[in-house]
Amino acid sequence: MVRNAQEKSIINCSVNKAHSVNACVYAEILKYIDVGIIILDIKKEQVIFHNEAVEGIFEENVDALNYKTLSMMLLQGMGEGLFSDGFGKPQTLHYKNRLLGYTAYPVSDAYVGILIRDITESARLESIAEAVNAMDNITYIFSGIRHEIGNPINSIKMTLSVLKNNLDRYSETTVREYIDRTLTEIVRVEYLLKSLKSFSMFEKLIIQDVNLPDFINLFQSLVVSDLQKSGINLNITVSPKAQWARADPRALQQVMLNLIANAADALAGRDDPRIQISTVKKDGLIWIDVEDNGVGIPSEAQKNLFKPFYTTKPNGTGLGLVITKKMLANMYSRIGVMSQEGKGTTVTISIPEGRGGNA
Repeated sequence: MVRNAQEKSIINCSVNKAHSVNACVYAEILKYIDVGIIILDIKKEQVIFHNEAVEGIFEENVDALNYKTLSMMLLQGMGEGLFSDGFGKPQTLHYKNRLLGYTAYPVSDAYVGILIRDITESARLESIAEAVNAMDNITYIFSGIRHEIGNPINSIKMTLSVLKNNLDRYSETTVREYIDRTLTEIVRVEYLLKSLKSFSMFEKLIIQDVNLPDFINLFQSLVVSDLQKSGINLNITVSPKAQWARADPRALQQVMLNLIANAADALAGRDDPRIQISTVKKDGLIWIDVEDNGVGIPSEAQKNLFKPFYTTKPNGTGLGLVITKKMLANMYSRIGVMSQEGKGTTVTISIPEGRGGNA
């Protein structure tokens, strides 16, 4: 690897009397920090600096990783030019059965700084957390599907039976009406089956314009049966102005399932248990409130709501809100919680507004 005067100056700072104390301190921090740091000169095509953490991350002497190798691994797909969209965004690299996370930053028109670390273990734990959380919520969606899928199937069966027994007597118009009715029920079944894809937690998000009233109505059909069995009254208010949201419908469905599951847990043993879902449009965002009149959250516990594995539930995992916040962040959305112990909780999520048919 090429080592020029600049790199030697940084590394040997501590023994060079000409350098200031501050410069030496900064150099020592860069050298021994546990985050890998690489600086590339893209004009001269040289690696001009790396710290010791880089060698540990790649598990070999970085001298074996020349400029060409590093640039191909870490800079490919960044786009044309140092200030293209790819720079400054977190990236991942599969390297020797491990997962590396890194971000490249343009320092000037000639230099690129890269921060890199091994995220294999954290990614593994996150995957486990997501799988556990999906299983926590699977009861809701499968119970809803089991209940909802029976209705359209029974309707299809009845419609086709009537049509079969009267095919010779019905007019062409009547036959078409029966067929259209059957197709409508089949569309409902298709949606319910597609809902199962919500548990493919590791698929890439497909952010799109989502018709919010349609989404809420279909989501209601998935959860209302279980809530009714628990004696919970579900009320939904959708503002006429809150028509389109910009989100991945599968991820948004999982977020809503998490929030409904938490609200239902908080309502156990309460008199007149209620959940209210409401939507409004404000400041270019769609705001969705999920409000319950449950036990509420103690003020001290509210400080730790988004910490992994923190939970106040006897059988909780402490993962639901963590994953919810992550999924929302991936959709450029946010979450907030307001709660009063003994009176209930309101969880608010804000989602970018979609444009729908005006896109």
